Amino acid sequence: MEYKPCQVILSTGETIDNVYISDVDSYLKAWGVLPQDDPGKKYVSIDDIKKINESPNRLPATLATKLYQAGESGMGYTIFTILFRDGQRLAFHSGNAVDFIDLPADLRKEDVVDVLPHTGRDSNPKPASKYYWSLFEK
Repeated sequence: MEYKPCQVILSTGETIDNVYISDVDSYLKAWGVLPQDDPGKKYVSIDDIKKINESPNRLPATLATKLYQAGESGMGYTIFTILFRDGQRLAFHSGNAVDFIDLPADLRKEDVVDVLPHTGRDSNPKPASKYYWSLFEK
């Protein structure tokens, strides 16, 4: 399914850094139940969104695509290692959504140079960021 990882600003002024925006029909075809009816998912109404920006926590799209093309590391999860310009490596684990990561304060997403799919299982991987879904009608 197609979706857009982004940051949103709500009409209340609250900023949410990690939101996937998608059309409702594609979402239902992939997941079968609306995110607001799924206790495992977080949801924000598209009607509450005032502005959409690039997320400060989003992996570069080419690297997220590389992870998606590699597929799951196991049933329902993905393990990957991020390589940084200065030589540091950080391992992460997530479900099937890999676009958002929380980096240490001394690293920025612009410092990310590559990802290694299915690598880092023995490196005490950090959990990927929590995220929300927001759906629109086509």
